[in-house]
Amino acid sequence: MTWVSLFGAAMRALPLILLLALLPLAAEEHPAPVSKVKAQAKVTPAPLAHPAAPAEPGPDTPKAALAELSAGNARFVAGKRVRTLDTSHDAAMRAALVKGQAPFAVVVTCSDSRVPDALLFDQEAGRLFTIREAGNAPDLQGLASAEYAVEHLGSKVIVVMGHTSCGAVKAVREANGKPLPGNLWALQAGMAGLLESTPQDPNEDAAAHIAHLEEANARRQAQALLDRSAILRDLSSADKISVVPALYNLASGKVQFFKAVAAAAPPQAHH
Repeated sequence: MTWVSLFGAAMRALPLILLLALLPLAAEEHPAPVSKVKAQAKVTPAPLAHPAAPAEPGPDTPKAALAELSAGNARFVAGKRVRTLDTSHDAAMRAALVKGQAPFAVVVTCSDSRVPDALLFDQEAGRLFTIREAGNAPDLQGLASAEYAVEHLGSKVIVVMGHTSCGAVKAVREANGKPLPGNLWALQAGMAGLLESTPQDPNEDAAAHIAHLEEANARRQAQALLDRSAILRDLSSADKISVVPALYNLASGKVQFFKAVAAAAPPQAHH
């Protein structure tokens, strides 16, 4: 082959040589895309915290039940709820509760929309048996509901919880014995004797008097539950349940628990 033919072959191969030389440079300027599958596989999300399994057994003594309510309220006040924020077990919880319920506590509270008992005690479905009546003054149906919860469902504590800024207590106070319109007279019937047992001190204003009435009403309603029910009295005397008055503060979120009530001593017979 002559040098002329060699030169011609080299010229024809020049474009291919140049293309091969430029390929590494192009690869550096435009790197191959990283596989999304591989990139995602490197990220391992932190496991969710599950503070309670669905249908977890509740406390089995009155003291432990009250302690659980107190701890839940402390989490609510601190903005650290766990039970009512964990939604990962909702489906399993519903499935478990279809089979039955075993609430460890009964909460008798006001119908006021600002008193969300499950949230303020940080307890999910199935753990609280709630009875709501204006002024936290249970009628006969409410009393029967409490009896059912402790006798058939195994509840260990009954908390009768009033709250600050209670409209029902305020209405009864302002009526001062005069009948309220419509069926509101039932509020007065449910709180019969409250004003007489807690008169206004000459040195306190209306707001302070209402605050005293709210606490007194919670204590009186708790005592009335026990006094009106032989079932509750027997279980309380056997230390199987406690009936505890309490007061919820709307501003702070804190629940103040008072001393558990005891059955009134029967009057002594005169001979």
